[in-house]
Amino acid sequence: MTFTLGPIGAAMSGLARRSAATFERRRTLRRISRLSDRRLRDIGLERDWDGSILGNGRRI
Repeated sequence: MTFTLGPIGAAMSGLARRSAATFERRRTLRRISRLSDRRLRDIGLERDWDGSILGNGRRI
């Protein structure tokens, strides 16, 4: 019986990539949420009535 670490390494690599992407998305959203309404309009976004950020009519 032989074990290969290839599939395990690939799974761990994918998990690490997904975790890093999630962290970057949260960090970016945190930075965007601090912008003023005017600055959001300048970059093509807007703030909804509940404070969420909208882009193209959809929540980001």
